[in-house]
Amino acid sequence: MLLFSDPRSVASSEERFSRCLYCGRELVVLPNDRRGGACFDCLALAVAPPVACPQCGSVIPGEERALGCPECRWYPGRD
Repeated sequence: MLLFSDPRSVASSEERFSRCLYCGRELVVLPNDRRGGACFDCLALAVAPPVACPQCGSVIPGEERALGCPECRWYPGRD
């Protein structure tokens, strides 16, 4: 059961269907779709790449970037 309706629509039926970039599964794509061409199963696996901490240089896993650096306790936005 939907709690709200989705007001988005496509201009033509050719724009509506696509394939997942990772597994090839057929997708229904609506305007402003933020999945980046991935199905929901593959989107969960498409994790952001690791980055280096700007303060100490240790590697921060992509899924933990918003938490900051586990080594030196650097936190984004608190420079």
